[in-house]
Amino acid sequence: MAAQSGIAPTQELTDLWTTALADPQIVIKDEQLVPSGTFTSTSPTSSLGEEDAASDAAFAEDFALFDQDGVVEENVPAYYAYRITAPPASTFAFFSYVPDHAPVRQKMLYASTQNTLVKSLGDSRLPLSIFATSKSDLTHASYLSHIEHSTASAPLTAREAEMASIRAAEASEAASSGGNDTRQGRSMIFGNHDLETGEQGADGEGQNEARGVLPWADEAKEKVRELGESGEPGQSVALEIDISTETVVLSTPQPSSLSLPTSSPCYLFYKHAAGLVLIYSCPPSSPIKSRLIYSSAVLVLYKVALPQFTGQKISKKLETDSPDEVDAAWIDSELGPSVATVSSTPSGTETPATGSGTSTPLQGQKDEGMKFARPARPGRKR
Repeated sequence: MAAQSGIAPTQELTDLWTTALADPQIVIKDEQLVPSGTFTSTSPTSSLGEEDAASDAAFAEDFALFDQDGVVEENVPAYYAYRITAPPASTFAFFSYVPDHAPVRQKMLYASTQNTLVKSLGDSRLPLSIFATSKSDLTHASYLSHIEHSTASAPLTAREAEMASIRAAEASEAASSGGNDTRQGRSMIFGNHDLETGEQGADGEGQNEARGVLPWADEAKEKVRELGESGEPGQSVALEIDISTETVVLSTPQPSSLSLPTSSPCYLFYKHAAGLVLIYSCPPSSPIKSRLIYSSAVLVLYKVALPQFTGQKISKKLETDSPDEVDAAWIDSELGPSVATVSSTPSGTETPATGSGTSTPLQGQKDEGMKFARPARPGRKR
């Protein structure tokens, strides 16, 4: 906001504004705000109701006042108060007219005086402020364009628009079902972020379905449970989301080795020597809706659904947008040097710590590497 000039309206201007029944013009003269003229409306707005005065065709015709001789000068700045409602409301549109070719000093004065003038006249009487740099900005079409722009919603990216349409469709479906469908909004795109669960049985499956968690098909639960309990290193199970039912199911067909789909997202559980690894693959060519659902569901999938439905936990979660790069070497490099050492060590043997400080301990492992020596106390020689 521009620094304020400190120029206050004169008493003459204040009195005129108080009793104004027409549209006044205000200018800065000798560093004072003074009235420059009033211009009678072509329609009897004082006798019309507030709603009629704003919607009547005469309101648009009154913009022709700006075309009259002496009202608007090409290179002379001025403030205009254009009546938009009749008394007793008497609200005005405030036009700050500062031509591009006006002297620089006048531009600075008008820019730094506008807020002072509006507050002095009463900002409740001037609910609309419009900045104009040419006569073409002082037209009814420009006025309507300004109103349309100020009331328009914020622009959205393609992804934001897609999410908005999903939310609208979900809200419509929830309304049509009477709000009794508890399966709505599982993907958390639709506002269900509650991760509370019901009472769980011995097998980890709750009697009451977890809220905010996508349901799993029985076959998917069994395959992941078997992989975690008795799977061999190198084996994997791929899961996908059935978008129509918002249910986690086995991918069809199951990928051979670490071959992942290149046109759709998926969740791959991989049995590594160090534990169960979740690989979330989301290629850029995937449909926007699929990307939104998969990305919003991955957190609760491995933090809540996996231990609840299968009793398993993952050692690490990896993400990629290039399925072609996923292989055993890539997984080892993503997990870190300590994991690569574990995977190459025979079963039943322990890997000695190197003390290099570059490895990250996994679950159940302790870092037995070199520790820092206790620093000497201040003021004492080593």
